[in-house]
Amino acid sequence: MAGHRNSGLSAEEAVQLATTPADELLSLPVAAEERFSGPGAAYTFSKEANLLRVRAASSTWGARNARINSVSPGAIATPMGQAELAGEHGDMMRKLIAASNAKRAGTAADITDAGAFLVGPSASFISGTDLLVDGGVTALAAG
Repeated sequence: MAGHRNSGLSAEEAVQLATTPADELLSLPVAAEERFSGPGAAYTFSKEANLLRVRAASSTWGARNARINSVSPGAIATPMGQAELAGEHGDMMRKLIAASNAKRAGTAADITDAGAFLVGPSASFISGTDLLVDGGVTALAAG
């Protein structure tokens, strides 16, 4: 879900982040260390960068008759997800989950089903996008 938070990138910074070759990313001014001062800022930035790069790569993959997409899971009932819920932000996460459309944490099957959809024929017209699979938590937080 973190890639769907607004990290404050300008349009120019977003284009640079999306199109700069991977081995040159650390030379971008947008990758300056001071940008990551808040809790989770570097994680949010890296996830947003992934979304931008997937979008930018769509035409390259399309030229190969292929598609590229990403999946952004929310709180998922895995050992890692359980550790996050038990961590310092667990109370906030539980409140968001309880107020979301799904009213539950996701399961591994929720994510694998979304991935199966994206690689299957029903998604043949989908490319360069991110599928947010979070039970509505991000929509709730944005609203």
